[in-house]
Amino acid sequence: MFSGASMRSASQVAVFACAAVLLGALMSGCGTTTAENASLESKALHGSQARLKIYREGAIGAAVAARVRIDGREVASVGVGGSTVLDVAAGSRKIVVDAWSHPNEYTLTLAAKSGMLYTLEISARSEAVVAGMFGLVGMMVEAAANENGGVFQIRVVDTKPLKR
Repeated sequence: MFSGASMRSASQVAVFACAAVLLGALMSGCGTTTAENASLESKALHGSQARLKIYREGAIGAAVAARVRIDGREVASVGVGGSTVLDVAAGSRKIVVDAWSHPNEYTLTLAAKSGMLYTLEISARSEAVVAGMFGLVGMMVEAAANENGGVFQIRVVDTKPLKR
């Protein structure tokens, strides 16, 4: 049997280990923005292209960067307060946002029209936050229950024509 002193020592080690893991997760989650160029906002569009401005706000999920892929190509890793601006060919675009720490992803299909500016917002999904409270098992159950899941969601918040 364990004595009271060894149980206290074991619990202190467990608390220290949990704190170290949490601190590591918070420090490693600082996302950077891989903007194709913020100055792109002031430039004219070429040919049959549309412009996307993608930003992220909110403190929930701040420890994890949101990875953004368009048509299978990674275009940004966006932390809280980060943004990116890029041009895409007009037509149907598959925009996926996910995080390394969750087994699922959120997909938005955008019918991009030539000459348009689309502003997209990345935010944490409340369902994923609640599931995360139950650890890996909670995330796996949430991922199995939702085809469009993951830590983050992305939505169009504004659409307007750009001056040519």
